[in-house]
Amino acid sequence: MRYGILFLLFGLLPLSAQNAQLAGMQQDLADLRTEVEKLKLENADLRAALARQKAGQGQSASTNEAVAKARAEILNEVDRRLKQQTDDVNVALAELTRQVNAALGKAGSAPPTKSAKPAPQSEEPAEGAPSDMPRSGVKYLVKSGDTLTKIALRHGSKVEWILKANNLSSPAALKADVHIFVPQPETAGR
Repeated sequence: MRYGILFLLFGLLPLSAQNAQLAGMQQDLADLRTEVEKLKLENADLRAALARQKAGQGQSASTNEAVAKARAEILNEVDRRLKQQTDDVNVALAELTRQVNAALGKAGSAPPTKSAKPAPQSEEPAEGAPSDMPRSGVKYLVKSGDTLTKIALRHGSKVEWILKANNLSSPAALKADVHIFVPQPETAGR
């Protein structure tokens, strides 16, 4: 008989736990209903404000769209010109570097230069790097706002070299506060 009462009590324990869980779910459901009602009211207010705004804009909306389109075209043209100028500067720098390297090769050893940048380190890039990529370079701590293009220009490197040396899938994979290897030509004199 005692065992029967114990089995009955143990059988009722899960039932009381389920009742407590059900009560918690009912409370959550009531809270959600309240939130939904608030969101419905907010939505109605936003729709009314949007309707007022549309009614007030009328003809100015098409003017704003035309101005926005013109600005976008101007920005695209500025971007295109900037890219062209950057490419031209890169070509000129490459030619100048070639001329300096040729002059240094003829003159023997280059005179020591004063540079605020650290001397090239013999850090090794990632394996499988292309044969035309320099094996020497510097470690660089990426700062917020840095881009691969800025880093490459600053260190006389190439974006492709930095990507390959650090196993980066794309320029967007660059993260701030991380050390990367920046390959540099050995004759760059940096």
